[in-house]
Amino acid sequence: MRKLMPTWVGLCAAALSGCVLAAQPVPVDLFANQVRGPYQTGTFEQMWVDAAREETTTLDPADRRRLMVQVWYPAAYKGNPARAPYMLHPGLYARQTELLRDHPTAHWVYAGWLDDVVNVRTNSVVDAPVAPEPRRFPVILYNPGAGFAAFSATFQTEFLASHGYVVVGISHTESTGIERFPDGTAYRLETNNPELTDEEGEKLTPTENFRASIKRYVERLMPVHVKDIGFVLDRLQQMDRERGNRFYGRLDLERVGSMGWSLGGALSLQASRDEPRIKAAVNLDGWLFTDVQETGTPRPIMVVHSDEPFAYHPDEPAAERERRLIAETQPWQLYARMQTDWYDVTLDRGGHMHFSDQSLIMPEPVRKIFLAGPAGAREPSFVHDASNRLTLEFFDKYLRQSSEARLLCGGRTLPGVIVRGRSCP
Repeated sequence: MRKLMPTWVGLCAAALSGCVLAAQPVPVDLFANQVRGPYQTGTFEQMWVDAAREETTTLDPADRRRLMVQVWYPAAYKGNPARAPYMLHPGLYARQTELLRDHPTAHWVYAGWLDDVVNVRTNSVVDAPVAPEPRRFPVILYNPGAGFAAFSATFQTEFLASHGYVVVGISHTESTGIERFPDGTAYRLETNNPELTDEEGEKLTPTENFRASIKRYVERLMPVHVKDIGFVLDRLQQMDRERGNRFYGRLDLERVGSMGWSLGGALSLQASRDEPRIKAAVNLDGWLFTDVQETGTPRPIMVVHSDEPFAYHPDEPAAERERRLIAETQPWQLYARMQTDWYDVTLDRGGHMHFSDQSLIMPEPVRKIFLAGPAGAREPSFVHDASNRLTLEFFDKYLRQSSEARLLCGGRTLPGVIVRGRSCP
């Protein structure tokens, strides 16, 4: 949760005391060597407005819910057209100058890093023609972590699109750091903030503070985000039925999966229970902030963990360790209530930030702190490859009914990857 961010960056600052971290140029071709599937990929980003829903995080009753949505899809084009920039709408997001002033190393964790990727190009082409075959493509909804927009996992969204999925990234407004929308509408979180005020926090122990913040998120924002997903699915149905739309007759909305990282991962599991159109869900290193752990979900799920995140730093406060241990028990409470297939995957020496593009962009000294503890960090390429292959195999199994699930069912192993679950014969 964003509430814990100052602690993380404080640990990093302490560990890197005396180091000078000048901004390092990020390669323009950052994604050039990414492993891909058989399809070329296209992308576009749009602002979608739910005119029927009031924006409950601002004070203006006339505000309607706005979302930035980026789509990656299988494409077919000739020649060598210009590659899409990493950010299709630069300048929309806050740089969190106050946080950066107090914790300079936070530059590599939240919105300050956006200044470093303005020249990066991806492997997709903006508005490329949709691939002609097959007739319909299954759909995966991607929900980013708190503080990040949907493009922050381009390594994974492009990969899945290159394997024949239409990947729809939903930037849930109050969780992205967005300051304004492309139509000029300004945005600021003014109400229903799940984080406790300083005055409220001072009256609680750290563990009580943690539980209260979770409870507030579940009550105030989780229902909003689940409704975001429902709205996006409604819009996709409209696009599939609209003559002249690039996706007219091309979306298989009977085969929809949901996935996400961190807060977005917890949301994906919750939505698999609350939104019946979702058929399978993946949680990438997200604590289960929601009540789905108490009820289970009727859909097959996969939960992927880092095993030595930055929370294992030797200077970790006792209260922080206690909160982490609480969070680590939550998936097993969920599994005990599951009546369908589930997988629990641990990536040895993976870190929380490994599940985003951040791990490719951080300078090496910061990467060592944020991506692992004393045992050392995995290379980002290892975690990205494992996460991509596991996620693709999971969705192929449950959305495409593939019988090939060698990683999930033990027919093939990856070094440092432990898979547990109830699913395979």
